[in-house]
Amino acid sequence: MNKTNVLWRASFLQLRVYMWCVFGIVTASFVSNFIVYMSTGYQEDNNQVSIGNMLTIFLIFVAIVLPTAFFKRIINLGATRKQYYVGLITIYTMWSAAFALFNVLWLELEKGFIREYTNIFNLLEIFHWDQFGVIGMFLYQFGTYMLLASLLNLLFSGLRHPVGWILWVLLIAAIPIGTSIPSLRVHVADGFLALLFNDSLFAGLGLTLGLSVLFLFGGWLLTSRRTF
Repeated sequence: MNKTNVLWRASFLQLRVYMWCVFGIVTASFVSNFIVYMSTGYQEDNNQVSIGNMLTIFLIFVAIVLPTAFFKRIINLGATRKQYYVGLITIYTMWSAAFALFNVLWLELEKGFIREYTNIFNLLEIFHWDQFGVIGMFLYQFGTYMLLASLLNLLFSGLRHPVGWILWVLLIAAIPIGTSIPSLRVHVADGFLALLFNDSLFAGLGLTLGLSVLFLFGGWLLTSRRTF
């Protein structure tokens, strides 16, 4: 068995508790909404978030748990930092692609069946990614999920490094400053519009993947100097 398969299996063992927790919460939400429907019937104000979108929350745990708890375990198994990080990028890529594909398929199921019984909010429609067709929806999601995973990977890979602490301080400071100052608020809004609501698939995908590469490179610089 090659080391990529070993990394994948080890990561799955590391993440399975979180996977079952997310799945359990989403299942409980679905069951409760189903009970409400069976009790009261279809109601206009009975709204819920898409199950596909809710399950994608697991990707956040992937990008947090692996940089924090997975590194020491894999290095102790004999992997180099490079092997660990290449494996990490592979895992992020596979999960991002899997959730992007799942959400595309789930949206079609919602349109064809589930929405006859309840109103559903789906991020693919909220961000207007559905305007790009099936392939476009997949690609825009994939870029966005990789951006999210790479940013979290950068932040949590640097928890033991001064540069990582600076990044956390900058991020924490940027949120209230960027939203409270009117002149900056406009630029923040424009940035999110360009990333998530871009009317050009190629521009949106280019921005998300470009930033992903930048964040992954920063994560590698921190990982290459990381101590136990």
